[in-house]
Amino acid sequence: MINSTNAAILEIGSFAMRPIQSSDLDALAGIWADPEVTRFLPSRGVAIPREKAEKALLTFVEHWQRGYGIWAIVENASSQMIGYCGLRYLDELSEVEVLYGLDKEYWGRGIATQAAKEAILYGFNVAKVHRIIAMLLPDNLASKRVIEKAGLQYEKQIYIFNLDALYYSIQQSKSKNPP
Repeated sequence: MINSTNAAILEIGSFAMRPIQSSDLDALAGIWADPEVTRFLPSRGVAIPREKAEKALLTFVEHWQRGYGIWAIVENASSQMIGYCGLRYLDELSEVEVLYGLDKEYWGRGIATQAAKEAILYGFNVAKVHRIIAMLLPDNLASKRVIEKAGLQYEKQIYIFNLDALYYSIQQSKSKNPP
């Protein structure tokens, strides 16, 4: 649900989504240091070095100038960042992508699905994006479930970032009654 006092802060159960900030570097670097987490990212199971995490984080922070971006997923009870989710414009495809990642301790709880749904609604209802895509590796069955539960539908296979991926999309008209 979009918080009315600050549209960029989203509530998902016992977690909040707030725009990611540079102070989230330690948490992001920690998440991306886990080969199980990066198994389905372009690094294919290789831990992402802190320097690359910092560079990515800076682009995530700057991306908010577009009116949408990546949120840190924060546990309300501890104020700890446990993951990220959001919308990113991909120059390579001229498309807006929903993406997410969680510390593996939080996998299997529906957090990524809730976060993806909220990010999509924000994209359509606040940022006025008309179409959102998602891409995943064919063997990432958990991510496939998240994407499908968030309402995206499979369109095609695509080769991007040196990977064969499955390409999903959702149009704005489908957001009025979220899945």
